[in-house]
Amino acid sequence: MRTRTILLSLLAALVLGPAIALAQSPVGALAGIAKAGDVAVIRNVDTGFTREVKVGKSGKYQMRNLSPGTFEVTIRHADGTTDVPKKVDVHLGTTSRVL
Repeated sequence: MRTRTILLSLLAALVLGPAIALAQSPVGALAGIAKAGDVAVIRNVDTGFTREVKVGKSGKYQMRNLSPGTFEVTIRHADGTTDVPKKVDVHLGTTSRVL
């Protein structure tokens, strides 16, 4: 009886363990609104790491899998002009909004 309980516990840990680990995401995300066709340039202030994402037809953009930290978001328009950069703090497991 005791052996059966131990085996069932081990089986549960093997099956549920990875799912629980994935739920604790070591990254965050940010999202904002701009004009469709614009490009959001996202730069980590501490590391200089930069990524770009094109704003969709809905006017929304999102960047996932970002390391936690402070980011500077600049919107680049089709005519080459840019908006004033905005600073956003990205936290683990959440989506920060660019206001």
